[in-house]
Parts: sequence; C-alpha cells; structure tokens
Amino acid sequence: MLEQLLNMAEGPLQEMLAGMDQKQPGNSASVLKESIASSVQKQVASGDLGAIKEMFSGSETSPGASVINNLQGDVSANLMDKLGISKEQAMSIAAAALPMIMNFFNKRVNDAPQDNGDIMSSIVSSLQGGKGKVDAGDLLGSLMGGGKGGSGGMDLGGLMDLGKGLFK
Repeated sequence: MLEQLLNMAEGPLQEMLAGMDQKQPGNSASVLKESIASSVQKQVASGDLGAIKEMFSGSETSPGASVINNLQGDVSANLMDKLGISKEQAMSIAAAALPMIMNFFNKRVNDAPQDNGDIMSSIVSSLQGGKGKVDAGDLLGSLMGGGKGGSGGMDLGGLMDLGKGLFK
C-alpha cells in the first residue's frame, strides 16, 4: 500500500529532481520512492509509527522535523548505494524530498472527505494488520483522487495487490 501511495508523488519527485540537476530524474525518482518506502517500512516493523503518522496527519511538516531527521540517514544511504552519488548529493535530495512527500500526503488527507484523525488511525491500523474506522478501499480511493462520496471504487483484490509490497 505504501509503495502504491508513493507512486502518486512520482511526478512532483521528478520535477524536484530535475530542478536539482539530476541526470536521470525518472530513474532517480523511482530509487527515491523505493528508498523512502524501505526506510518507512523498517520503522513500522520496529514499532516506530512516527513517519506514517506524520505523513497522514494533515499538518505541515517542516524540513527540520524529527521524523525527517530520523528518515534522512537511511534514505541517503540507499540513494548513495543505488545511484552512486556522493553523500552530500544524497543528503541534499533526501532533505528536499522527505518534507515534500510528507506535505504531499498531508494535502491529500486534508482534501479527502474523511476526518483527518480517522484517516491517520486507519492507515496506522492497516499497517499493523488491523481495521480502522474508515474502510481501506474507500480510504485509498479518496487519497488517490476518488469521488467525494467516500467510495474509492477499490475491491478486495485491488487492496490485496496494494498491500503486497508493504512488508517485504
């Protein structure tokens, strides 16, 4: 599910990377999404839900937020390894991308018809294997631009496909 949601931010990531003079913004954006997903998944697996809660809080995330600092090192290390870039370049990309991603989803949460608290708790609950207040299919549909009626048009098979990559 997290990887599917991050796919929604690929265009803005590519634009940001092109502005940072990355040679292949498309490839770099894919690696960046994978690095962010991997780092967040590691935190969730260890019981730290700070990044997920921040990503879907509906509140502005500042570049100096502790959740950004907690993710930046791991994301930067992945970027250096997969893109062969310097530590400085990787840290610069992570420092720009992480708050952008957080705020991208915070805006989506604010635009969704469901209550922000219900959305955040439902996402956290689904990542922990539970069921939240908001139906997961409706929630994903809302965040992905589904209708304001709450129905995202996602069936159980689609939801299962979205969740496949969450806990690799």
